[in-house]
Amino acid sequence: MASVLKDGSLEAINELIDSKGLKKRYIATKMHVSDQYLSNILTGKSKLDADKLIAICKVIGVDYNIFIK
Repeated sequence: MASVLKDGSLEAINELIDSKGLKKRYIATKMHVSDQYLSNILTGKSKLDADKLIAICKVIGVDYNIFIK
């Protein structure tokens, strides 16, 4: 199955998190997932599904549509 994310989406999400000064632990807590699971998503080790993308974007305050092809 092909990814519906634009190329570079994970990098862009990580850059947004850093530029907003957000801690990944804070984001993980708001998403109700472990720090390690969020880290795996953001490094591409775990699949970023639509629900998790929406949750991350809600916490960091961006529209998830900017990451979808």
